[in-house]
Amino acid sequence: MKRKLNIIFSLIIAVFAAIWYLGSYNLPTCYRDSIVVLCGIGIVGALFLLNRFILFRKKMELAITHILENNFHTGISMDGDDEISFLAKRFNAALDRINEYDVLREQRIDYLNRMITTLNRNIQNGVMLLDIITSKIKINKAAQDMFGINQDELSIDSVVKLETNEQFNKMYQEIIGRRANTIAADMELFLPILKAKATVSLKMFAIKDKEEKLNSILCIFRKE
Repeated sequence: MKRKLNIIFSLIIAVFAAIWYLGSYNLPTCYRDSIVVLCGIGIVGALFLLNRFILFRKKMELAITHILENNFHTGISMDGDDEISFLAKRFNAALDRINEYDVLREQRIDYLNRMITTLNRNIQNGVMLLDIITSKIKINKAAQDMFGINQDELSIDSVVKLETNEQFNKMYQEIIGRRANTIAADMELFLPILKAKATVSLKMFAIKDKEEKLNSILCIFRKE
């Protein structure tokens, strides 16, 4: 800001110096007056545009701060029909489109959550979802019934690190190490809840995102 003000004052001084220089020639008074008026109009116009630009920049920075905080409802209000107000309107239009996509994303997530909840309650096979990011295991109702437990979440380490789950841990490490995408085996699986165990036929699947990054592991099994 200080640098811009210095530039403005330098511009004003340069303009008036030019007027004084031109006035040193015996120009008619009407010409000198015209030059002074035009220079004055130019300075006022430049100051007005600079002030508009500075105001737009401040509002833009505030709007971007809100966006970085996941708030997409704060736009930019700039009155007028100049290029700066046009940019503000286009920026607001872009925010409106982002809000539309955000609403669609939330609706899609809600739909998927409802679908997963319905499957979780009604699927007959046992299902465990190992979330690599959160290090949690989600257990569906059928799996809880197989093990005689009433808990739908465990930590991955609490299951993998059980000495009795050596075979399960070996399959898990194969997936984590990207040496396999799908593994199947019959085993006795233990859960760290009241010494819960069940003999199951288990399939383990690697779940990756579009960039082939492993995000979770899906285990589907039935009781033998």
